[in-house]
Amino acid sequence: MFLLSGTRGLAGREVAPAHRMMGSTERAWSLIPAPWPPAPYRRWSLAIRHSATRESTELSEFRIRFLPDERETVVEDGTSLLEAARLANVYVGAICGGEGSCGKCRVIVRQGDVEGESTEYLTRDEIRRGYVLACQVFPRSDLVVEVPPESRLVGYEGIDRESERFRDFAHRGAEAPPAQLDPVIEKFYLVLPEPTLDDPTADQERLLEAVAKRRGGPLQMGLKVTRQLPRVLRRLQVRRSSWNWTWDGRVTAVVAPRSDVNELLDVEPGDTSDRNYGLALDIGTTTVVAHLVDLTTGTTREAAAKYNSQIRYGADVISRINAARRPGGAAAMHQAVVQDVETLIDDLVKRAQVGRKNIYCAVASGNTAMLHFLLGLEVDLIRLSPFVPAAVNPPPVRAAEVGLRIQPRGILYVMPMVGSFVGGDITAGILASGLHRGEELALLFDIGTNGEVVLGNRDFLVACSASAGPAFEGGSVSCGMRAASGAIDSVRIFHRNLAVSATTIDGAPPVGLCGTGLIDALSEMLMAGIVDRSGRFQVHRAPERFRTSPEDGRPEFILVPAHQSATGRDLVITQADVENLIRTKGSIYAAADSLVRAVGLSFQDIRKVYIAGAFGNRLNVTSCVSIGLLPELPGERIHFIGNSSVGGAKLAILSRRMLEEVHQIRERISYIELMVDPAYMEKFTSACFLPHTDAGRFPSVVRRLEQRAGHVVE
Repeated sequence: MFLLSGTRGLAGREVAPAHRMMGSTERAWSLIPAPWPPAPYRRWSLAIRHSATRESTELSEFRIRFLPDERETVVEDGTSLLEAARLANVYVGAICGGEGSCGKCRVIVRQGDVEGESTEYLTRDEIRRGYVLACQVFPRSDLVVEVPPESRLVGYEGIDRESERFRDFAHRGAEAPPAQLDPVIEKFYLVLPEPTLDDPTADQERLLEAVAKRRGGPLQMGLKVTRQLPRVLRRLQVRRSSWNWTWDGRVTAVVAPRSDVNELLDVEPGDTSDRNYGLALDIGTTTVVAHLVDLTTGTTREAAAKYNSQIRYGADVISRINAARRPGGAAAMHQAVVQDVETLIDDLVKRAQVGRKNIYCAVASGNTAMLHFLLGLEVDLIRLSPFVPAAVNPPPVRAAEVGLRIQPRGILYVMPMVGSFVGGDITAGILASGLHRGEELALLFDIGTNGEVVLGNRDFLVACSASAGPAFEGGSVSCGMRAASGAIDSVRIFHRNLAVSATTIDGAPPVGLCGTGLIDALSEMLMAGIVDRSGRFQVHRAPERFRTSPEDGRPEFILVPAHQSATGRDLVITQADVENLIRTKGSIYAAADSLVRAVGLSFQDIRKVYIAGAFGNRLNVTSCVSIGLLPELPGERIHFIGNSSVGGAKLAILSRRMLEEVHQIRERISYIELMVDPAYMEKFTSACFLPHTDAGRFPSVVRRLEQRAGHVVE
């Protein structure tokens, strides 16, 4: 444990002044080595010590101000800086969810004293400059804390622009035919005949008979709608002391499917049939996307997106499931997702000038864990063997039951899931791509922290999940970050002089390296001979581009020197970064290989490859093939279909047939558990080479390597 305090450290030795702290006193920090136990257990033991030492006294409270957001919060003693940031609604990158294992939650204490733990993720120079890991330190006084660029959440505008690409009804390159417009919510304008002594049919029966002529099948109608029906069908006139009911009979019936029946959701006076809207939602691990869809015309009125607020609890699904296990954690995770959707709805209705009362349904897609969080279902069992989710085909529910404020009786439909690690985003992706309808064999890749792969055509569908890890999201990478403003997203290395050229998202000064940039970098390093086919650095090829790590003495490739980066630090790729990416790409390639071989085929039998997800839109196919992430196939066979999760949700909301079809897709999928497949580990090991142990699978890559090296690559 170390205490960040004044010019004289706890060990009694003088340290040079580093920066100005509270008041006008010059202070610096000294580091005292920490005893056992290691992180993350130290954090909890420290919090317990705080409480134990103050059992008989009132807990201290500290005011913390976060820069540059200028947000403040007051926390009790024993609250970590990371939790304080969450309370202040300030984003601090914490890919591991605050477990102390990623080193991404770097902040700078500008004023005040903190107590915490020593860590391998900070250099001595960074500690002298005031850097700490937010999840590992606790306030001992009021604080001013700066969140540096590499730890901030930036680029909301970029995400919003990205969502605009997903407006179209069908995706370019997908086979899904234009569905006949038959929206899940139907509005029927009716003119009902006035009751007479000869026809005294009750209001409810009169209405249901009229609706049945327009929409066949069983109909149900709730008590709330029945109660308001007489006043909707008639006008009440009050003259002096008498009431007079005048028949009108002009109403609009709102009908929605609920499992095997149709429900009459509402009856509105007059003709409101042109005001019929729904939401297509993608509850992504990283991003939440919402489309406001006009169910009358089939067009998207507005689209919006934002980062999933659960990011503050961890970047990947497992970190968030662990966070949900803590007291109050499950409710917090549920509320975070609901609030994100609510924020997007506010934005959509404001821009489209649409009332929430005219949004009658939402169709939500996402992985199994995210949909469980949305519905408030138990998620812990998803990560525990035998990996049993609470539900994979939840029935339609009132949106209000989960906290969504659309039409009070509006319906939430959830895309069906296959299992714990193949969720509704995959069934939606199959629907959007049309893979299940095609005659030719096709592969669908959804590349992310939990990579899913689907193989099939109209005759069969098989799917599997590959635990790829967080490398594509910037996790487990020394200078990794999300695809946000300032992230390096493409890299080129010139073979003649080994100079590096890189581009960043929004053209901002480089802050870190996102997944696509990392893939590009490894591909370019391989082709330039900076790494060999096993992934080992070849320092002699470009000694001026390498530095020696101040922490472990291993070589690190300098992608961007400190004077050109936004952080003031060298942006580097370490040997561990290369090894992590090789394992990640090996996992996904081996998963696809396992599916193909399981049905007695080879990659050459695949006629189409669909790459789903926003991440896929930035991928360079050549780089992906060069490192062995994707199989080597002719370029015309590879199709990027964007956010197929929200695309499938949109198809389902605009066509009852498509909504039924996605449930049929779920029934058709055969899931293969790779962890019990003895051949998978062998395939994975073979794939952990650049591009693969069997070089014959990637002939064009080998030819390029031969041209560079001037000799045959074995």
